[in-house]
Amino acid sequence: MAVVNLDFYSYELAMNTQAVILLPERRGIPHASHDEPYPVLYLLHGHGQDHTSWLRLSRIEFYLQNTDVIVVMPNACRSSYVDGVNTHRYGSFLTRELPRIIKNWFNITTDRENTFIAGMSMGGYGALHAALSCPEQYGAVCALSPGIRMGSLDLHGKADKGLTIPAVPEIDRNFRNTFGPAENYPGSEYDLKHLARQLNAGSGHKPRILHLCGTEDPLHADSEDFARFMSTECSGLDYTWQDSPGIHDFNYWDRESITMLRFFGLL
Repeated sequence: MAVVNLDFYSYELAMNTQAVILLPERRGIPHASHDEPYPVLYLLHGHGQDHTSWLRLSRIEFYLQNTDVIVVMPNACRSSYVDGVNTHRYGSFLTRELPRIIKNWFNITTDRENTFIAGMSMGGYGALHAALSCPEQYGAVCALSPGIRMGSLDLHGKADKGLTIPAVPEIDRNFRNTFGPAENYPGSEYDLKHLARQLNAGSGHKPRILHLCGTEDPLHADSEDFARFMSTECSGLDYTWQDSPGIHDFNYWDRESITMLRFFGLL
């Protein structure tokens, strides 16, 4: 696959930002005739990582080398992919502006059934948040080891389980600036359970949802709780929960990315 590194201006963020794009190459075979748009996968990084993480730490390019999908890996810093209370508008950037920018440069589909979003850890939360709040845009979503309630997680002291976020005040301060006071979270635009209830009760588009987590992951208990909630309160949604051995690291995410790609119908 071709690798494109983009540095571009975002009007939602009011600054330059970056993305890595994987472009399929098999349509370049002489005499091949394929004019239809490409399916697109938005693939989100975790907390403290960046737009290069999936390319550097997984084999995503290898898995997709004989497919037709375009993969878009944006840089979202430590935003949790939302419009924060006192931070940048990364939610609007991801769901509104970025698709327009990519469509302007590359032949991606506008068909929601062939538009997918996925991520790990913070990116898992971001993928779920995007799909639940903008269901008309995505045919399916996959959350790998998501931080179900970003901003209120115990992220420190679990390096042996893959959580290596340092105990520095800036991290907690960033979460407060992003999500606001903890007491305002339930029922807010950031609350995944609240968004799922709304989607379940609605009559519009409802993306397929795949939720994966390692059984030794420190976030596994939160994922199990969310899975119980989805099965009891959101039975109208096409939701699949799977856990398997693994911790919070790219050994697990790389392995399960195959499960993700098969769920999307890309392998």
